[in-house]
Amino acid sequence: MPARGDDTVVFVHAHPDDEAIFTGGTLAALNDAGVRTVVVLATSGELGERDGAESIESLRHRRRIEAQEACDLLGVARLVFLDHVDSGLHLPASAGDTGSFVEASLDLVGEQIAEVLDQERASAVVGYDDHGIYEHPDHIHAHRATMLAAELAGVSCRYLSTVDREYLHFVESHLIHRADESIPSMRPIGSSTVEITTTIPIHRFLAEKQAAIAAHRSQISDPSLGLQGSFGEVYGYEWYVRMGPRSVLDHLVARLQGAAARE
Repeated sequence: MPARGDDTVVFVHAHPDDEAIFTGGTLAALNDAGVRTVVVLATSGELGERDGAESIESLRHRRRIEAQEACDLLGVARLVFLDHVDSGLHLPASAGDTGSFVEASLDLVGEQIAEVLDQERASAVVGYDDHGIYEHPDHIHAHRATMLAAELAGVSCRYLSTVDREYLHFVESHLIHRADESIPSMRPIGSSTVEITTTIPIHRFLAEKQAAIAAHRSQISDPSLGLQGSFGEVYGYEWYVRMGPRSVLDHLVARLQGAAARE
């Protein structure tokens, strides 16, 4: 078990493929820097896209295998499933006991994540921003549970994964634009440039990120995401809002900038 203070970073995501799309380059870069990483997935993404003949149980199993493959490609040391049920993009009009992730007690989920933080003696935790980047119900619940877990485990440095909405305004379409169209919202996606504390240039790790995205083949048929030559322009940065002291992701930025200057 790592000692407290050693660099171990726990990333909390709602569904398989979120880890690759939003934080894949960061995970690969941390692995290259010798930092241990752990990915926690709240659900197995069983309400993702599936053909009519495939059962939810079959898709659940397939997506878990894909998540492990993606994490292996990114050098993730440990993958943890919390085994909650995917809530889907839209909550039912009336409250009901569907067993979905968003209906799971915040205390329960927070304690589950805190247990991983304690086991790993994590130096930092990564979750979503306070509106789940694009207001996906599972992302918002994961954010709240991650913040609670950090309090319970005494992890003072928290990074909130987001996207730079101004940057994405000037590049070709990111997957988040399609997701945002599926969820009616009055709030813009991601964060403003001035709100973002930590921008990680992950161009050296685009191959690993793209391979990890491609591993989620049940959901993503084109690993270039239709961008081909401009994949790096759209996905070459990953963004975070830091809460607490500067920590491992900020150190990673300095390391990557130093490497770029020497090239």
